[in-house]
Amino acid sequence: MEKVAFLKTSYSGCPKGLSCLEREESPTVITVGNFDGVHLGHRHLLRKVKEIGEKRGLKSLVLSFYPHPLMVLSPAQSPCELTSLQERATLILEEGIQGVVFIKFGRRFARMGAEEFIREVLYERLQCRHLVVGHDWRFGYRREGEIELAREMGKELDFEVEETQPFRVGGHVVSSTFIRRLLHLGRLEEAALYLGRNYWIERRVVGGARRGLSLGFPTANLENTENLCLKEGVYAVRVEGKLPGVANYGRRPTFGGRDKVLEVHIIDFKGDLRGERIRVEFLKFMREERRFSSPEELARQIKEDVLAVRELFPHVSSV
Repeated sequence: MEKVAFLKTSYSGCPKGLSCLEREESPTVITVGNFDGVHLGHRHLLRKVKEIGEKRGLKSLVLSFYPHPLMVLSPAQSPCELTSLQERATLILEEGIQGVVFIKFGRRFARMGAEEFIREVLYERLQCRHLVVGHDWRFGYRREGEIELAREMGKELDFEVEETQPFRVGGHVVSSTFIRRLLHLGRLEEAALYLGRNYWIERRVVGGARRGLSLGFPTANLENTENLCLKEGVYAVRVEGKLPGVANYGRRPTFGGRDKVLEVHIIDFKGDLRGERIRVEFLKFMREERRFSSPEELARQIKEDVLAVRELFPHVSSV
């Protein structure tokens, strides 16, 4: 099996162009969840899975879902996105987990019963012999399954179920919901405490309207950023771990934009990044996005933003 794959089930298919898995051949230790953001709480759980796998000779797996279940069941209530599927898999594998399996979440899969999920997906298809879950884990149709049901089925099918307690930092339970709220408020430094890292995304650069170039500040426009959890505004960023930049996340009101877009000006950079995947690390929220009376006024403000970033992060190298 490749390290990242979608599992084919009787309830869900496999997205085109991505690796598909019929079944896992080796006995496994598994944890299940959305893992959006892969924060310190998730990493605590992943370390437990890795340790059990190494001790018992089991392959360590994470089972997750894509898209987020609420995107299918209740789109109006679905959360913003901390990480894309690819970013999430990268962060999980960096913790030493041997494989990440996604299930395409659709309405048919949502109707799978709790016992069937345990028996067909975890035990038969993914060869689960040890299951590690958080204290509030629920599963199956209408979240009818709970940890006690998993334990009962574990006794029947001969696999162990282990529950972990909430992970806290500074008195706060670390959760994706809490981190989303911090990012919405522009509180990047606090979010980093619970993520265990600066918040970053890694996306492909796509063509734009080239307005930044006309203003004297060319930008790299990143794909699939309309549902990020970021507060709309201007950020000091680091690109590819070393290049300082100024990023704007928002609707570009000076030009009458409607959709939210992330645009990144890499300071002193010369080159064309279209088609490349780049990592953008968010270091500090600088100011809110606002409408300017003219492109010239906007250009003056961008110049001030660039100067502010140079002063804030003189240690960040440039080309």
